[in-house]
Amino acid sequence: MKLTIRTHNTSTFENFQEHAEKRLARLERLLPRVDDIVVEVEHEETRAAAHRYAVQVTVHTGTSILRAEERGADPRVALDVAADVLARQARRHKKRLHDRNHYVAKEAVAAVMSEPEVEAAEDDAEEYMLGKVVRVKHFEAKPMSQEEALAQMDLIGHDFFLFLDSGSNDYALLYKRKDGDYGMLAPRRA
Repeated sequence: MKLTIRTHNTSTFENFQEHAEKRLARLERLLPRVDDIVVEVEHEETRAAAHRYAVQVTVHTGTSILRAEERGADPRVALDVAADVLARQARRHKKRLHDRNHYVAKEAVAAVMSEPEVEAAEDDAEEYMLGKVVRVKHFEAKPMSQEEALAQMDLIGHDFFLFLDSGSNDYALLYKRKDGDYGMLAPRRA
């Protein structure tokens, strides 16, 4: 396990590296292969002292990525809470790895595949608001099946997931619909 600690607007804390190694070591027991763990600690001047430190932990394990972000008055406390969240995610992920049936995910993908194409939204000039990009996230796009993408989306806890579809070798976007089912946007080359 390779542990990397990054700090933003703060300096390193005494024994924080050892504390992080100790708290995150149990992930190695829960997950089959932990490649590296990145811990980002950011200090923000907030009104509430209980939210001054934001700790984000990203775990790369094989083809899966687990992520947790927590806030606290002390970075060690926020790291402890994030480690507990990651442990729950890791147990869920381990259960999924052992349960190869994935019948729920297969039903959801079958429902998405039988769904009609997504209609383009109408352009309303009054409702369009000009904004700016304030954050860019880079990630590795490894080819995966739709079932793997659904599992990955559930692991990271997002309502959408962009992935490289191994069947078509193109990018596709999975998203969670309001009715609880899933939708997929798959562009066609012009």
